[in-house]
Amino acid sequence: MEPSDITLQLGQLLLVQTTTELLTGILKFVDPKRKIIELENAYDQRSNCQYTSPQILNFPQIKKLQIIRDNTLPNSRNSSSSTTPSASEIDPESPTSYKTALKSLASTPESKQSPQQDSDVSLSSTELELIHGQLNAIVCITQTDQKYHKALADIRVQPVVALVMEPVDYGRAQRTSVLIISTFQTVYIFDIIALGNIFREIKQLLEAEQPRKAVHYSHRLVDHLKNRHDVNLGGIFDTFVAISIVRGIKEPMTLIEAVEQTFNITHLYFQPGAESNHNMDPYKRPLNADFRQVLAKKAIFQLKLHEHLLHKHMLKNFYNQCNIFSHTFCEKEDVTTPLEMQRKSRAGFQHIKRSTNDFAFNFNGLK
Repeated sequence: MEPSDITLQLGQLLLVQTTTELLTGILKFVDPKRKIIELENAYDQRSNCQYTSPQILNFPQIKKLQIIRDNTLPNSRNSSSSTTPSASEIDPESPTSYKTALKSLASTPESKQSPQQDSDVSLSSTELELIHGQLNAIVCITQTDQKYHKALADIRVQPVVALVMEPVDYGRAQRTSVLIISTFQTVYIFDIIALGNIFREIKQLLEAEQPRKAVHYSHRLVDHLKNRHDVNLGGIFDTFVAISIVRGIKEPMTLIEAVEQTFNITHLYFQPGAESNHNMDPYKRPLNADFRQVLAKKAIFQLKLHEHLLHKHMLKNFYNQCNIFSHTFCEKEDVTTPLEMQRKSRAGFQHIKRSTNDFAFNFNGLK
């Protein structure tokens, strides 16, 4: 891998991989001469450890580095030339120096042809902290005990959940290993191999219209559930269909690729290191911690992708109309304004537009 041209600037949110850790943190300090960086609010995704003190890392320790968010500190841009060198300037000859799995969307052929495929948003520190909290709330279920029934009770009252199954890349051709359901607070991993089957309670929950199930590539998932378990999945919200409509492009895109393009987070986040690949066999038992983390991250971002596509894009025009309608009276200074609020008043109704054209997607504007 060629050295990356990433330029480090204070305030960036970094993903840093060492031999034993996968850290996210805000770049607080860089010393090229001593070859160290300092991360603030560092979180180790492998051990689920939130460090309260700054973490200092030597360049030789760093195996891979990625910028998750490029929000730099106000004075960092002016001083970046003297205090924050580019990754390639630091140690270009080192075999591990700042080589990253970051896929630069701006430099790929696809993004040059389709500018609208650039990432929509970058996650804030608060959002990442919430995700870290969910990763600390993984519940692995291997038998129909109290934990099993408590999980189903929690899932039933949710308006929407994320549903991920592994492996289903080839639908019915693969044996079910795990079923992951994520709420906004908790990730439940149902070990179907250990449980032995998808029992009646889970089947009823999956077939019900509520909670709505956020899934990706539903055609594969439905084929798997129907032919393997005689389950007719209900309440489907397919994020692949949604992102295809919003972006106006119908091209294959996995869940992780959709997350990459939407939230500017790459596959390095979902696969902490090449040395862990041999532990990612979905049929190997017991499920190791790294694999559970990967499954949980997929489910968490599946739900986040649903929320983003629905509320930031698909309902964008609706929310705009709500906002305009809500300001019908508040900015008027006429003393007769209260008279317009009588029960049969039609004030503000002109802002409610139902025609197809008013709600048509503006693909170029939904970036």
